[in-house]
Amino acid sequence: MRFRVILAPDDIRRLSIESLPETLDSFINLLKNELHLDGTLIVQFEDRNYGNELCNLTSMSDLTEEMTTLRVFQKHVPESSNDLETSIDELSDSTLDTASLPSTSSRDSTPKRSGYLPDPFVIPKFPTDFELRLQRGNEAYYRDGSLLDVPRSIRSDILDTLAEALFQIKTHPTNGECSIVAKALVDKFPCLKEAGSRDGWYAWKYSIHYKMGNFRQQLRIAGSVELSVHKRSASGDSKRPKKAWRSEVNFLPEHPPNKTMEMLEQDRSNLQSEMTKKNVDWKKVDALMDSTFSLRRKEIIKEEPLVKDLQARWSALFTERQIDAEFTRIVSKNLKQSFFHGLDELVPRFLRLYRHRETVKELPAFLASLDADNSNQQKRAVVLLALPHFLKEDPSHFFKICKPNEDTEAIKGMDVGILIVTEDAERPVPKEVVDVVLAVEESVVLRKLKDVPHAFALLMGLLYVLNIQYPKGLRYMFEVIQKVIMKIGENTCSSRVNGVRNKLMSTNM
Repeated sequence: MRFRVILAPDDIRRLSIESLPETLDSFINLLKNELHLDGTLIVQFEDRNYGNELCNLTSMSDLTEEMTTLRVFQKHVPESSNDLETSIDELSDSTLDTASLPSTSSRDSTPKRSGYLPDPFVIPKFPTDFELRLQRGNEAYYRDGSLLDVPRSIRSDILDTLAEALFQIKTHPTNGECSIVAKALVDKFPCLKEAGSRDGWYAWKYSIHYKMGNFRQQLRIAGSVELSVHKRSASGDSKRPKKAWRSEVNFLPEHPPNKTMEMLEQDRSNLQSEMTKKNVDWKKVDALMDSTFSLRRKEIIKEEPLVKDLQARWSALFTERQIDAEFTRIVSKNLKQSFFHGLDELVPRFLRLYRHRETVKELPAFLASLDADNSNQQKRAVVLLALPHFLKEDPSHFFKICKPNEDTEAIKGMDVGILIVTEDAERPVPKEVVDVVLAVEESVVLRKLKDVPHAFALLMGLLYVLNIQYPKGLRYMFEVIQKVIMKIGENTCSSRVNGVRNKLMSTNM
């Protein structure tokens, strides 16, 4: 049975279900899994008795075979202010719904950036004397079009204020984002327009760009941990990046203002103790993971420990729930939503592109697997597994298929990879899967995963969480996943990946 599911005016998806569940709760859980939603869902259907007007779905008997359109709302119940102020020690020991990821008190939480610049940008308030001068300048501009003569000192102070506001959102804004800020500035204060400039803010854009560089340098000198880690040494250490190289928004945050290292280490110890319990209190784990985020990132970025050592100190980090949460802390994006939403948008285009690439001998075998199973899950798997072949990269050390009881031998030599355990090890995309495993540094990190596409999503999360570089032989595959599918840092594609994106977006597709 096929449904047209409306999540938002700009988010309408297709959903195929082989058979309807017997109960409404089972149907809603199925929608959550297939559409990657959380929270409480309100499902509406088109009722023919009322001229196809939308009505809430209260029973599975309301659905008919001919029905195609559903409207789904996500209802997130906000926590009360009292709940937000509850200390970690006071949290109950009861096991809570693992789908809820609560926020801790802002006093205990690591400061984080959103990473998303609003357009139009909200210009911060300047000192009162500046505001008065700009207000008078605007009055003169509206009266006779005259522009304000801004002294160098005031111009510098304006740029300082903008840089500080911009840094709270993003440490390294792009030229396009600097343009958004410059445009917002002259829109609010047209008296600051540049004479002879077509848009009136061209020079402001570059002034903001260079001021951000100066601002970062000042913070680096003042002792910013996040910015100091990117500073290249005098010896010319070219391996140390100047900035977060995968568009991380919170790459190495400062510790919470009211937490000492001893307090953070105690929280980590409490976290490990909680994970040893038979009935884990996931709300307490969420809160402790959030409060210790800065400590964990410092260890991972600066000390670069082995994965087995991280598993011993941070066992909670190697659960699907916490990989999702940690990725959101680092990138300010939902891992599975960004992965699957981007993938589902491009699946038909990728498949058409594969069918037209006749020179790649491996692709027909992947496409042939769709003859027996044309489900959306199978299409996702085919797109992802065939992607390195399409890009002419070798995935032999990254992706392996083995039979049961052979997994220990199969993960040898896998620095980073996905292992499928199946009885049908001859097919490029096995039809029946016994297990899907994630391996890092020749060790199993996660197993019993739902399917291959979920394994890819969680692997992307792990690479960010553990700050692991993309395998050299699969650089372009991971760049396509990150920048084209997940749209993270999409404005900085390599020429090869940009060419793939242009082919995908071609009107002929």
